[in-house]
Amino acid sequence: MTTNELSGFPAGWALSRTVDSPQGTVHWDVFGSGPPIVLLHGTPNWSYIWRKVVPSLASEHQVYVFDWPGFGRSDRFAGQNISWDEQPRRLPELFAHWGLDAPMVVAFDFAAVFALRAHLLEGLDVGAFVLADAAVIPPFVTDFSRLARENIGTMRALPVHVAEGMIAAHLARTTHRPMAKETAAAYLAPWRGEEGVAAYWRVVARYDEDLAAPLVSRLDRLAVPTRLLWGEHDAWFPADKARELAAALPDAELRFIPGAGHFSPEDDPAAFAEEVRRFHRELGQP
Repeated sequence: MTTNELSGFPAGWALSRTVDSPQGTVHWDVFGSGPPIVLLHGTPNWSYIWRKVVPSLASEHQVYVFDWPGFGRSDRFAGQNISWDEQPRRLPELFAHWGLDAPMVVAFDFAAVFALRAHLLEGLDVGAFVLADAAVIPPFVTDFSRLARENIGTMRALPVHVAEGMIAAHLARTTHRPMAKETAAAYLAPWRGEEGVAAYWRVVARYDEDLAAPLVSRLDRLAVPTRLLWGEHDAWFPADKARELAAALPDAELRFIPGAGHFSPEDDPAAFAEEVRRFHRELGQP
Protein backbone atom coordinates (compact mmCIF):
# COMPACT_ATOMS: atom_id res chain seq x y z
CA MET A 1 0.00 0.00 0.00
CA THR A 2 1.30 3.45 -0.92
CA THR A 3 0.68 6.67 0.94
CA ASN A 4 -1.82 7.78 -1.71
CA GLU A 5 -4.10 4.91 -0.70
CA LEU A 6 -4.10 5.78 3.00
CA SER A 7 -7.01 7.49 4.67
CA GLY A 8 -7.80 8.67 8.16
CA PHE A 9 -4.35 10.15 8.79
CA PRO A 10 -4.21 13.37 10.83
CA ALA A 11 -4.11 16.43 8.59
CA GLY A 12 -1.74 18.26 10.91
CA TRP A 13 1.21 15.91 10.45
CA ALA A 14 2.55 15.00 7.02
CA LEU A 15 6.06 14.34 5.75
CA SER A 16 6.43 16.22 2.46
CA ARG A 17 9.56 14.59 1.00
CA THR A 18 10.27 11.12 -0.32
CA VAL A 19 13.21 8.94 -1.25
CA ASP A 20 13.22 5.51 -2.85
CA SER A 21 14.67 2.54 -0.98
CA PRO A 22 14.98 -1.19 -1.71
CA GLN A 23 11.84 -1.63 0.44
CA GLY A 24 9.72 1.07 -1.15
CA THR A 25 9.29 4.81 -0.87
CA VAL A 26 10.32 6.37 2.44
CA HIS A 27 8.55 9.55 3.52
CA TRP A 28 10.67 12.07 5.40
CA ASP A 29 11.03 15.73 6.21
CA VAL A 30 13.46 18.18 7.77
CA PHE A 31 12.73 21.10 10.09
CA GLY A 32 14.76 24.03 11.40
CA SER A 33 18.45 24.77 11.07
CA GLY A 34 21.53 24.13 13.13
CA PRO A 35 23.37 21.00 14.28
CA PRO A 36 21.54 17.94 12.93
CA ILE A 37 19.46 15.55 15.00
CA VAL A 38 17.79 12.46 13.53
CA LEU A 39 14.64 11.19 15.25
CA LEU A 40 13.80 7.49 14.88
CA HIS A 41 10.32 6.29 15.79
CA GLY A 42 9.66 2.77 17.06
CA THR A 43 6.80 0.30 16.74
CA PRO A 44 3.85 0.18 16.52
CA ASN A 45 4.05 3.98 16.35
CA TRP A 46 5.13 6.23 13.48
CA SER A 47 6.66 9.67 13.01
CA TYR A 48 3.50 11.25 14.44
CA ILE A 49 5.06 10.65 17.87
CA TRP A 50 7.58 13.44 17.12
CA ARG A 51 5.06 16.12 16.07
CA LYS A 52 5.31 18.03 19.39
CA VAL A 53 9.01 17.37 19.93
CA VAL A 54 10.10 18.69 16.53
CA PRO A 55 9.10 22.38 16.97
CA SER A 56 11.06 22.66 20.20
CA LEU A 57 14.19 21.01 18.79
CA ALA A 58 13.95 22.85 15.47
CA SER A 59 14.46 26.18 17.23
CA GLU A 60 18.14 25.21 17.64
CA HIS A 61 18.67 22.20 15.37
CA GLN A 62 18.06 20.80 11.93
CA VAL A 63 15.72 17.92 12.72
CA TYR A 64 15.26 14.94 10.40
CA VAL A 65 12.19 12.72 10.71
CA PHE A 66 10.98 9.78 8.62
CA ASP A 67 8.66 6.79 8.65
CA TRP A 68 10.35 3.39 8.48
CA PRO A 69 9.25 1.22 5.54
CA GLY A 70 6.07 -0.56 6.59
CA PHE A 71 5.08 2.28 8.94
CA GLY A 72 3.20 5.56 8.80
CA ARG A 73 3.07 7.13 5.35
CA SER A 74 5.97 5.13 3.92
CA ASP A 75 5.20 2.23 1.60
CA ARG A 76 3.99 -1.05 3.03
CA PHE A 77 3.14 -4.10 0.96
CA ALA A 78 3.02 -7.89 1.06
CA GLY A 79 6.48 -9.41 0.73
CA GLN A 80 8.20 -6.25 1.98
CA ASN A 81 11.32 -7.00 4.02
CA ILE A 82 10.92 -5.09 7.27
CA SER A 83 13.01 -7.47 9.36
CA TRP A 84 15.19 -6.15 12.15
CA ASP A 85 18.34 -6.79 10.13
CA GLU A 86 16.95 -5.06 7.02
CA GLN A 87 15.51 -1.91 8.59
CA PRO A 88 18.92 -0.72 9.90
CA ARG A 89 20.16 -0.59 6.29
CA ARG A 90 17.89 2.38 5.65
CA LEU A 91 19.97 4.56 7.98
CA PRO A 92 23.20 4.76 5.93
CA GLU A 93 21.08 5.27 2.81
CA LEU A 94 19.20 8.15 4.41
CA PHE A 95 22.31 9.71 5.95
CA ALA A 96 23.93 9.68 2.50
CA HIS A 97 20.82 11.17 0.89
CA TRP A 98 20.75 13.92 3.50
CA GLY A 99 24.51 14.52 3.43
CA LEU A 100 24.88 13.87 7.16
CA ASP A 101 28.12 12.92 8.87
CA ALA A 102 27.86 11.56 12.42
CA PRO A 103 24.69 13.33 13.61
CA MET A 104 23.07 12.88 17.00
CA VAL A 105 20.52 10.06 16.76
CA VAL A 106 17.48 9.82 19.02
CA ALA A 107 16.27 6.22 18.85
CA PHE A 108 12.94 5.43 20.48
CA ASP A 109 11.59 1.99 21.39
CA PHE A 110 12.61 -0.75 18.90
CA ALA A 111 14.49 1.81 16.79
CA ALA A 112 17.30 1.43 19.32
CA VAL A 113 17.91 -2.06 17.90
CA PHE A 114 18.01 -0.66 14.37
CA ALA A 115 20.32 2.23 15.26
CA LEU A 116 22.72 0.14 17.33
CA ARG A 117 22.89 -2.58 14.70
CA ALA A 118 23.70 0.05 12.07
CA HIS A 119 26.42 1.54 14.27
CA LEU A 120 27.94 -1.48 16.04
CA LEU A 121 27.58 -4.06 13.27
CA GLU A 122 27.63 -1.97 10.09
CA GLY A 123 29.92 0.89 11.12
CA LEU A 124 27.49 3.79 10.66
CA ASP A 125 29.03 7.00 12.05
CA VAL A 126 26.93 8.53 14.81
CA GLY A 127 27.93 11.56 16.87
CA ALA A 128 25.84 10.71 19.93
CA PHE A 129 22.92 8.50 20.90
CA VAL A 130 19.82 9.22 22.90
CA LEU A 131 18.16 5.87 23.57
CA ALA A 132 14.62 6.49 24.73
CA ASP A 133 12.38 3.83 26.32
CA ALA A 134 14.65 1.57 24.36
CA ALA A 135 14.38 -2.06 23.36
CA VAL A 136 17.95 -3.35 23.55
CA ILE A 137 18.42 -6.15 26.09
CA PRO A 138 16.00 -9.09 25.62
CA PRO A 139 13.39 -9.96 26.62
CA PHE A 140 11.45 -6.84 25.75
CA VAL A 141 8.65 -7.82 23.37
CA THR A 142 5.35 -7.25 25.19
CA ASP A 143 3.19 -10.19 26.20
CA PHE A 144 0.52 -9.21 23.68
CA SER A 145 2.99 -8.97 20.80
CA ARG A 146 4.75 -12.19 21.79
CA LEU A 147 1.43 -14.06 21.88
CA ALA A 148 0.39 -12.53 18.56
CA ARG A 149 3.68 -13.48 16.90
CA GLU A 150 3.44 -17.06 18.18
CA ASN A 151 -0.10 -17.29 16.79
CA ILE A 152 0.29 -15.08 13.75
CA GLY A 153 -1.92 -17.28 11.54
CA THR A 154 -4.79 -16.93 13.99
CA MET A 155 -4.23 -13.18 14.24
CA ARG A 156 -4.36 -12.79 10.47
CA ALA A 157 -7.66 -14.67 10.35
CA LEU A 158 -9.40 -12.33 12.80
CA PRO A 159 -12.14 -10.03 11.50
CA VAL A 160 -10.78 -6.58 10.81
CA HIS A 161 -12.88 -4.86 13.49
CA VAL A 162 -11.70 -7.34 16.12
CA ALA A 163 -8.05 -6.85 15.17
CA GLU A 164 -8.45 -3.07 15.18
CA GLY A 165 -9.90 -3.25 18.68
CA MET A 166 -6.98 -5.35 19.91
CA ILE A 167 -4.43 -2.98 18.38
CA ALA A 168 -6.22 0.05 19.83
CA ALA A 169 -6.26 -1.52 23.30
CA HIS A 170 -2.54 -2.30 23.00
CA LEU A 171 -1.75 1.29 22.02
CA ALA A 172 -3.84 2.62 24.90
CA ARG A 173 -1.25 1.25 27.35
CA THR A 174 1.58 3.30 25.86
CA THR A 175 0.94 6.57 27.70
CA HIS A 176 0.63 7.27 31.41
CA ARG A 177 -1.96 9.95 30.77
CA PRO A 178 -5.00 8.86 28.73
CA MET A 179 -4.71 9.97 25.11
CA ALA A 180 -7.25 12.34 23.63
CA LYS A 181 -9.62 10.58 21.25
CA GLU A 182 -8.11 12.23 18.18
CA THR A 183 -4.57 11.36 19.30
CA ALA A 184 -5.44 7.70 19.81
CA ALA A 185 -7.09 7.70 16.37
CA ALA A 186 -3.93 9.12 14.80
CA TYR A 187 -1.73 6.38 16.25
CA LEU A 188 -4.21 3.76 15.04
CA ALA A 189 -4.60 5.31 11.57
CA PRO A 190 -1.83 3.31 9.82
CA TRP A 191 -3.27 0.03 11.13
CA ARG A 192 -6.93 0.51 10.21
CA GLY A 193 -8.89 -1.38 7.57
CA GLU A 194 -7.99 -4.63 5.89
CA GLU A 195 -4.69 -3.38 4.50
CA GLY A 196 -3.71 -1.62 7.72
CA VAL A 197 -4.37 -4.67 9.87
CA ALA A 198 -2.41 -6.85 7.44
CA ALA A 199 0.49 -4.38 7.66
CA TYR A 200 0.36 -4.51 11.45
CA TRP A 201 0.62 -8.30 11.55
CA ARG A 202 3.51 -8.17 9.07
CA VAL A 203 5.34 -5.92 11.53
CA VAL A 204 4.62 -8.21 14.47
CA ALA A 205 5.67 -11.29 12.51
CA ARG A 206 9.17 -9.81 12.10
CA TYR A 207 9.78 -9.14 15.80
CA ASP A 208 12.97 -11.07 16.51
CA GLU A 209 14.83 -10.61 19.77
CA ASP A 210 17.59 -12.90 18.45
CA LEU A 211 18.67 -9.99 16.24
CA ALA A 212 19.05 -7.80 19.32
CA ALA A 213 21.13 -10.39 21.20
CA PRO A 214 24.41 -9.68 19.31
CA LEU A 215 24.23 -6.08 20.50
CA VAL A 216 24.30 -7.00 24.18
CA SER A 217 27.82 -8.41 24.04
CA ARG A 218 28.98 -5.29 22.18
CA LEU A 219 27.49 -2.63 24.43
CA ASP A 220 30.77 -2.25 26.31
CA ARG A 221 32.35 -1.22 22.99
CA LEU A 222 29.94 1.65 22.47
CA ALA A 223 32.30 4.62 22.46
CA VAL A 224 29.71 7.15 21.30
CA PRO A 225 28.35 9.52 23.99
CA THR A 226 25.00 8.09 25.05
CA ARG A 227 22.10 9.31 27.15
CA LEU A 228 19.18 7.12 28.28
CA LEU A 229 15.72 8.68 28.57
CA TRP A 230 12.84 6.76 30.09
CA GLY A 231 9.24 7.38 30.99
CA GLU A 232 8.95 7.09 34.75
CA HIS A 233 5.80 4.99 34.37
CA ASP A 234 6.73 2.98 31.27
CA ALA A 235 4.40 -0.04 31.42
CA TRP A 236 5.97 -1.75 28.40
CA PHE A 237 9.64 -1.43 29.38
CA PRO A 238 9.58 -0.83 33.15
CA ALA A 239 12.25 1.02 35.11
CA ASP A 240 14.13 -2.21 35.78
CA LYS A 241 14.80 -2.52 32.03
CA ALA A 242 16.15 1.03 32.03
CA ARG A 243 18.49 0.29 34.92
CA GLU A 244 19.61 -2.96 33.27
CA LEU A 245 20.60 -1.05 30.15
CA ALA A 246 22.27 1.67 32.22
CA ALA A 247 24.34 -0.98 34.00
CA ALA A 248 25.51 -2.29 30.62
CA LEU A 249 26.43 1.26 29.56
CA PRO A 250 28.16 2.69 32.64
CA ASP A 251 29.10 5.94 30.88
CA ALA A 252 25.49 6.60 29.88
CA GLU A 253 23.45 8.66 32.31
CA LEU A 254 19.88 7.48 32.81
CA ARG A 255 17.27 10.20 33.19
CA PHE A 256 13.59 9.56 33.87
CA ILE A 257 10.79 11.77 32.58
CA PRO A 258 8.32 12.22 35.45
CA GLY A 259 4.70 11.44 34.74
CA ALA A 260 5.47 9.78 31.40
CA GLY A 261 4.69 6.28 30.19
CA HIS A 262 6.29 4.29 27.37
CA PHE A 263 5.40 6.92 24.78
CA SER A 264 7.39 9.52 26.72
CA PRO A 265 7.57 11.91 23.71
CA GLU A 266 3.76 11.86 23.70
CA ASP A 267 3.23 12.19 27.45
CA ASP A 268 5.64 15.11 27.89
CA PRO A 269 7.13 16.34 24.60
CA ALA A 270 8.52 19.51 26.18
CA ALA A 271 10.49 17.61 28.82
CA PHE A 272 11.66 15.10 26.22
CA ALA A 273 12.92 17.82 23.88
CA GLU A 274 14.62 19.67 26.72
CA GLU A 275 16.49 16.51 27.75
CA VAL A 276 17.76 16.07 24.19
CA ARG A 277 18.83 19.72 23.98
CA ARG A 278 20.52 19.54 27.38
CA PHE A 279 22.53 16.49 26.34
CA HIS A 280 23.63 18.18 23.13
CA ARG A 281 24.74 21.27 25.07
CA GLU A 282 26.64 19.14 27.59
CA LEU A 283 28.56 17.53 24.74
CA GLY A 284 29.40 20.90 23.22
CA GLN A 285 28.93 19.39 19.79
CA PRO A 286 28.89 21.64 16.73
